[in-house]
Amino acid sequence: MIGRIKVEKRVKKVKRLNIKALIILLLIIYLIVMFLYTLFNMPIRNIYINNTKLLKDNDIILVAGLKKYPAWITLSKTKMENKIKTLELVSDVKVSKTLTGKVIINIEEAIPLFYNRNNDKVVLSNKLEVEPNKLYLGIPSLVNYVPKELLDEFKEAFSLVNKDIIGMINEIVYDPDIKDEVVIDDARFLLKMNDGNKVYVNVLNMKRLNNYIEIYASIKATLSDKTGTLYLDSYLSDNNLFTPDEEVSVGDKDGEN
Repeated sequence: MIGRIKVEKRVKKVKRLNIKALIILLLIIYLIVMFLYTLFNMPIRNIYINNTKLLKDNDIILVAGLKKYPAWITLSKTKMENKIKTLELVSDVKVSKTLTGKVIINIEEAIPLFYNRNNDKVVLSNKLEVEPNKLYLGIPSLVNYVPKELLDEFKEAFSLVNKDIIGMINEIVYDPDIKDEVVIDDARFLLKMNDGNKVYVNVLNMKRLNNYIEIYASIKATLSDKTGTLYLDSYLSDNNLFTPDEEVSVGDKDGEN
């Protein structure tokens, strides 16, 4: 009798332990399910858009599909990047997410280079040609025809010019250097600046325009703010010839037209 009582007590104790373990297991499963449910349904909390000047945040949010703040975990960074790249002013984009529900969008914005009067298009630094609108005010105009192959080279070279310098240019004129019916430089352009100066530059030396402010500042110190023509088309990188307006010859003026 005594042996039986001990066995029954032991069985009851084992049963009580199993029930307790089951409750703990169910609680753990419940917590995991609730965590996953919360994670999968947690909406975006914040959207950060960096490095934009012309693009509107709302346009980026709409095209990326973020307007209704969808669930954070369902968002594909690659899909968002591909959608945002469809905007004409986007050269590149990188999207990242944080565990706290933040979406961070870093944009590399294209620069409007010039307005081409020949086809009524605005040329961007990402090589797109787009319809003109109020976003693209204050950029220079290409006023005459340029052969297609040379125009492509010009776009590529001009995209290396700083935005601040581009904003100082009023007109771009294709003006090849021709002497006595001999073509010396068929890739030369005349730039008419907003400060009254003119600049001759070719495709090869286009990056020298980035030094325009420094070059002209050194010239003004000796010429008392006279305007004139700066020649940056020389194949000698340190040759910055400047001719004041009253010293420009009749032949040079004819060549500018």
